Amino acid sequence: MARVLLLGSTGFFGRAVTHKILDAGHQLRVLVRDPMKAAAYKVRGAQVMTGDALNPAAVNQACQGVEHVVSLVAVRRNKPQSMFEVNADGPRVLGQVAKAAGAKSVVLVSAIGARLDQKYKYLTSRWMGEQELAKSGIPGTVLRFSLVLAEDGGILDFFQRTSAFGPFVIIPGDGKTQMQPILREDAARCVVEAIGKADLLGKIVELGGPEVVTSETIYDWFLKARGIKKPKLHVPAQLLTPGAAFMELVQVDPIATPDEIASTQLPNIADGLDSVTAHFGWRPSAPSTWVSEHWKKRIK
Repeated sequence: MARVLLLGSTGFFGRAVTHKILDAGHQLRVLVRDPMKAAAYKVRGAQVMTGDALNPAAVNQACQGVEHVVSLVAVRRNKPQSMFEVNADGPRVLGQVAKAAGAKSVVLVSAIGARLDQKYKYLTSRWMGEQELAKSGIPGTVLRFSLVLAEDGGILDFFQRTSAFGPFVIIPGDGKTQMQPILREDAARCVVEAIGKADLLGKIVELGGPEVVTSETIYDWFLKARGIKKPKLHVPAQLLTPGAAFMELVQVDPIATPDEIASTQLPNIADGLDSVTAHFGWRPSAPSTWVSEHWKKRIK
């Protein structure tokens, strides 16, 4: 089994990836700012180091003696740190430090739709991070995921907040944007199986679930699971943007930012329905049959 360093272990996606790495029998080290959040990992045998994943000295120390590094570190918003500082500079620091420390490879988790386009700041920051990792010279694999679904966090938080606000359920745009959602457990399995996978080195791999559905369909799954009967109201994205811009200025955690609203109008699908099967040899679960049971109750 390999010696693995994981950055971003305590977030929405990181918790699942951490346990999958441990389940696979790897020797795991995590770098966290708050060691209390990693207490459960330590119980399972992971080595917990305290430090910031954007601090070169901390990352350098954490990289010593590991064979592979996995980074899930990313933010969608500019508070408290900017997207470009985290999503672009972070992979640059990681690539340089990991290479100098003698690591064999890096797996960087990114997002489908990553591109150089000033209209989409988050996606641009993810694209820049991919480029920075490649420029560092360390062998790397970029995994771009479609929408990741789970029992808590992620898009579920957005659904819960918007469905509780006002007499209508607001749908940005026409609701027809294509998505290829993948369950968190399946996405985490992909990350673990990509560690040290020679045929994926130097590649950008797009991954999604076995179904392509519309953005409104995913919202409908949530409404049905929770028994919410409010009427839906489609609002053009450009009409939602000014209000979102104002709320971003005055709120610490607004429901949505202008950049997020813009991104909801972009297709979020992988290269094919069999993307996971093609690269890893197994078929992920269908979210449509999973959500009815797992989205029934809010997890606090």
